[in-house]
Amino acid sequence: MIAVPQGAEQFRYPDRLVELGVARRMGTADATAETLRTALTDPVADPARARRSRQLRTAARAEGGTTRAADLIETLLPDNATR
Repeated sequence: MIAVPQGAEQFRYPDRLVELGVARRMGTADATAETLRTALTDPVADPARARRSRQLRTAARAEGGTTRAADLIETLLPDNATR
């Protein structure tokens, strides 16, 4: 995974994914065709990153995945916000 955050609120999650060893974060100015190409091919050659990605995917699915995440978020919204 390659994260290229664009705004202040977008830095937290890419940083966490980098900590987990499943992503590479890149600044907007550094996101050229060449650096993106390299960033896309490097993880393919890294078995440890692939293993960590599979582990994260398995854990997310075991917790209910994106459907459960959306449901949890909706519980925090006012009743009329989801209609």
